[in-house]
Amino acid sequence: MRCSWARGVFLSVLSVSSVSSAQRPPDRPEQLTLAVEPLILRTPREQPHLTIAGTFGALEHGTTGTLAAYGYDRGAAMSLGLNARLVFPLEGCRCMTHGVDANVLWSNGTTLGAGGHSAWERGIIDLGYAFRVELPCMRRGTRRWWVTGTVGVSGMLADAGLGDVAAADTAGLNDRTAASQRYDHLALGWHFGASMEVVFDKTLVGFGVDLRDLRGLDTDQARTFLLGANLRVGLDLGL
Repeated sequence: MRCSWARGVFLSVLSVSSVSSAQRPPDRPEQLTLAVEPLILRTPREQPHLTIAGTFGALEHGTTGTLAAYGYDRGAAMSLGLNARLVFPLEGCRCMTHGVDANVLWSNGTTLGAGGHSAWERGIIDLGYAFRVELPCMRRGTRRWWVTGTVGVSGMLADAGLGDVAAADTAGLNDRTAASQRYDHLALGWHFGASMEVVFDKTLVGFGVDLRDLRGLDTDQARTFLLGANLRVGLDLGL
């Protein structure tokens, strides 16, 4: 009887252990916490950039208070220039930068002073603010596309020549000579420009357009409006 009682106790304990094991939830595997680093920390910061570009293009002008002939009042001319921009990244955005823009431009008729006279020889200096935006959907490897807008002040030194005529042309020489002596002047005004460039590693190629509205200082030439277009070739250097 004692053996039967011991057997009964053993079977009861075994039954209770089996039920407890069946009801206990399975052991949960050890949890792994994955820390996702923010994109702004994994992406390198945009550097300040210095761009230097030579420009070659054309200027269309309209000038008030001049002879309505020989290219003094309106005409087109070729231009050569040098442009520099220093831009810095905007906080929290790699595709936008802003900074300063400086431009020097020279123009002297349709032939840049070779083989003929010109109505105007111009030296122009622009200084302004630049806002530069990348087109990230067009990025491929080291190739990057940028669009830049500039706004600022512009100054011009205008040297009135003998008109847009061939060097041997003497037509209206007296009027042209008088104009060349009266029309030299300084002018100040505003400048607005836009350009689009593609950068291959450090090489920059692009095109730009410019608008300038300049008022003469102490001269009969009250206003000169300049519309320009140019090709741009240069370097884009990260600092």
